[in-house]
Amino acid sequence: MSDNKVLVVFHSASGNTEQVAQAIAEALSADLEQIQEVRPRPVDLTGKGLGNFLNMGRVVFAAMSGRAVPIKNVQLDPAGYDLVVIGTPVYAGAATGPVWAYIKRYGSRLKDVAFFCTGEDPHNEKVFAKMEERVGKAPRAVFPFHAPKIKVGELGPQVEEFVSKL
Repeated sequence: MSDNKVLVVFHSASGNTEQVAQAIAEALSADLEQIQEVRPRPVDLTGKGLGNFLNMGRVVFAAMSGRAVPIKNVQLDPAGYDLVVIGTPVYAGAATGPVWAYIKRYGSRLKDVAFFCTGEDPHNEKVFAKMEERVGKAPRAVFPFHAPKIKVGELGPQVEEFVSKL
């Protein structure tokens, strides 16, 4: 991997996906960029109240429908990288709206890709299949990071396994 220029891009709502993206970028000596919504709404997976309920509904609807949401322009041009690693949390069995927007905007310019996701379900083949379909090319590797392991600090072995496939 040392000869390849690698970019890790991600969207994160709770911080899990950001933590994984940072660890992957560090392991690969890669550049890192967060996919940011134009109008982000706070999401607390364990939160209560009408506002949080409505925000979660919006996030889940965008994910389930595969709808792209408005995102800010990126600082790093993904076309300048040999490999772009795309990371997403999984809501209702799908990638988030900001990730769909990134893929829609930049997918045709990506030379090679890999995907990772974070979530409660460690089996997310459908998420990766949909991402592959939308990017239009098979990923070099995929990896579902299990959120409970991230939360208790068991991230290292998962990152090592994923990076070894790249």
